[in-house]
Amino acid sequence: MYFPKALTCLISLLYLSTSVLASLRITADHHSFGGVNYPSLQYLEPTQRDEVIQAIVNSNARVIRLFIRGDKYGPDPETGLGIFNHNTLDQFDDILAAIYRIGKGTVKVIIAPHDAHALRGSNDVLCDVYCEHINEAFLDFYSNLENRKLYKDRLTHLFTKYRSKNFNGATWNTLKDVIMGVDLQNEPWSGVWPIVAGEAWLCDIATHLKETIGLGANNIAVITGGLSGPQMPGGTQNFPDSAFECDAIDVIAIHGYYAASAETSAGTNWANMFLPGNTLTSRALGKKLLLVEEMSYIKSVNGIHYKKAEVWDQGNALNYRGIPWLYSKVTTEGEGTSSNINILFASRFAIGALKDVLTRAFASRSNFDWSRFLAAPKVGLSNLTHLALNPFIPNQSPCTFGCPGWLCDAADGCEPDLVCRNSVCQKPDEKTLGFVGKECDGHRKLCHENLQCIGGVCEECTARETREEDKELGIKAGSISGTCSVDDPFRMRPICQYCDKSAKECRGNPCLSAQHCDADEYCDWGVCKTCTSGCLGMSCKSSSKCKTGYCNVFGKCDYPKKPKRPMRPEDYTGRRGPGSRGGLKQGPSRPMDNVVRVNIPKEGVIETGGPVATATGAK
Repeated sequence: MYFPKALTCLISLLYLSTSVLASLRITADHHSFGGVNYPSLQYLEPTQRDEVIQAIVNSNARVIRLFIRGDKYGPDPETGLGIFNHNTLDQFDDILAAIYRIGKGTVKVIIAPHDAHALRGSNDVLCDVYCEHINEAFLDFYSNLENRKLYKDRLTHLFTKYRSKNFNGATWNTLKDVIMGVDLQNEPWSGVWPIVAGEAWLCDIATHLKETIGLGANNIAVITGGLSGPQMPGGTQNFPDSAFECDAIDVIAIHGYYAASAETSAGTNWANMFLPGNTLTSRALGKKLLLVEEMSYIKSVNGIHYKKAEVWDQGNALNYRGIPWLYSKVTTEGEGTSSNINILFASRFAIGALKDVLTRAFASRSNFDWSRFLAAPKVGLSNLTHLALNPFIPNQSPCTFGCPGWLCDAADGCEPDLVCRNSVCQKPDEKTLGFVGKECDGHRKLCHENLQCIGGVCEECTARETREEDKELGIKAGSISGTCSVDDPFRMRPICQYCDKSAKECRGNPCLSAQHCDADEYCDWGVCKTCTSGCLGMSCKSSSKCKTGYCNVFGKCDYPKKPKRPMRPEDYTGRRGPGSRGGLKQGPSRPMDNVVRVNIPKEGVIETGGPVATATGAK
């Protein structure tokens, strides 16, 4: 088991010093929250249904995401185009009433009124009436105006024509006390990116929900629902420009499935995706709300024994970034090696970790104000003293603290040969100065702040001694349960001094460019310094105004980098695909003669540069 020397002084820093506050920590006074997906909750028997809802409420989840679709548990309510079985809708209405009754109004729902997987009968979702109508021409659902009208009719019937049996005949579009938001669909264009046909569908459906159906007037959020399916690290699948540009969209929902690896924790991709001040968060702040609508455990190289640790790690990363999240999914069935978590199991199972991190989410802070759609709980916001350590790391773990990819909030939060950059423990760039073993002189050749210069070489910090009181109790040096003595400058070598960067007292780490510094810093004559203008995410008109070196196409300061080339529209053959050179005759909406079948890769662990959807014309 590994305990870095710097861990010896971790606890004492937390209690004896105010200098551990990290500049990337969320300080706004808005609540974040956590929740769960339970796609077929309405089909449980009433007694078990209420037991499940009570367990979810007890877990401190604030939101439950529900689906209206056909699967092995029950049918879709739309039995024919425009024809609805109100008995099925009554079942769904019962679940809304039960959640409101048991949760006493503190728990709300998100409704996915349709599932893109139903368009092709995939992911255990039954092929529905739209699937039969489009005859496997998947993209036609989005590009064809007749199909769009049929789908609008579905939404209109669900939210304005059906009369609730439990809420005195009210229509669902008025139930703001129980419904937090409505998705456009679950994973529109699932597996297809960029959106190759009918992108106007996105804002058209959002406007229909917000204005025609009236969700906006009743403070019910319009949510994108995970555009294009699972998000790839570094991609823009779930948040294309069209989502930001549509005024009718309130919430951009992100779906992602990430496994731990030798170089990353399960939460690393989430911490990187929602870095405060990066392009995504800076574009959204004040304009859109960001929600991780689906995140889940994915079996990693570590094995199933790490499930609790890796579930908790993802929730902890999102709590630290102030981004609300929903786990996908909870169930009352067996788990096996799957990502499912049985909500009724004892706490020694994965549900124990999920409950723990949901409770932390209950009081977590966010830069985004959700109060219009979900009232703040009657508890105070969490303190800002430190990043919580994962309590579910198995004893057999080769590393228990500060490995590559682990979250950190201070220089001593990582192994000595790593640096804490943008809240993640990372290997230092070989081109930069200052890491273990590099030459130093304490003046021009500096060491990283978590190291010291001894004899012209950067070395690890000197460990603080354990307090005498702890020694008497038998607590060994380096134990996470102990505290450390205050430094004695007359008896100890100089140790690394950590400071509060917001107080501008830090010397800063050595650097060659802004990419070697935290997101709220810039590189000034070889040292990282706090940035107050021209910083990452700030508005700009030219790159000369950005201390990070680059003004991107969104008018935000960014790191200079070679832009990635996404899959081009012409790489697809679509029935109405703008830019589809092989099939278009005249104009972007000219239909091809062949039916389009889209092959979607099975959802799983997402890696940068992984498989994308392909479309092939049938002969």
